[in-house]
Amino acid sequence: MAEVNAKVEQVTSAVEKVIADQAARYETAVAELGKLQSKGIAQANAFVESVSRVAHEQIAFAEQLGGEWRKLVLAATRNAAEIFAPKA
Repeated sequence: MAEVNAKVEQVTSAVEKVIADQAARYETAVAELGKLQSKGIAQANAFVESVSRVAHEQIAFAEQLGGEWRKLVLAATRNAAEIFAPKA
């Protein structure tokens, strides 16, 4: 009977060790997952900020382009008016 108890204790000890090792591996994996998640969120934030910056630049450029276009149309209209206006 003592031999059976010794074997049971060995098996129990081995199972406890395996469970503890598996728990440690799981904790390590979860910690790594947390790091990767944080890194991914930081990259997503950087991407969104970059897209936002580019969008602001595009809007500013469109505004500038519109202003230049209005100046050119006004100048062309004045030139056309001078050409067709009767001269005194």
